[in-house]
Amino acid sequence: MSTTLPPRLSVLIATANGELSSTLAAMLRRLGLTNTRVARDSAEVFRLLSQSPYDAMIIDNAIGPEDGIAVTRRVRLNAAAPHRGMAVVMVSGDMPPEQGREAQDAGIDEFVRLPATAQILASRLESAIATPRPFVVAPDYAGPDRRRQEEPIDGEDRRAPINRSPKAP
Repeated sequence: MSTTLPPRLSVLIATANGELSSTLAAMLRRLGLTNTRVARDSAEVFRLLSQSPYDAMIIDNAIGPEDGIAVTRRVRLNAAAPHRGMAVVMVSGDMPPEQGREAQDAGIDEFVRLPATAQILASRLESAIATPRPFVVAPDYAGPDRRRQEEPIDGEDRRAPINRSPKAP
């Protein structure tokens, strides 16, 4: 399968579901990505993130004991974390629209509804990594710009300039 993803991309797969983690790892291998690790719960996510940098995280919202939304929010809001700006792709088989908006507000880059193909996973990873949206840092939000399209602004734009570096306040 052809992809523009760099083969040395390091990906953390975060899901409590062993079958899902195996399936996601197999999809990544089909894409030529072999530098992967699996976390079975939110505590292991933070342990692995403290040990090594990752370019991307694929996270299931039902990871436990913290859900994927809470994990993403903690990752994004930790200004000192070197992984703060990594791509985050959330996977879920059944997520109500309001929870999807909550995930976006936590800072996910992309969303994959399960079941999915390797091609769909690749397109979401490519979108988050090859053509990332600007990284925004605000008092209660850090993550990709939630606007997917440019719209004209009536009046003065009060937002601070967008900074691509996730480490700068």
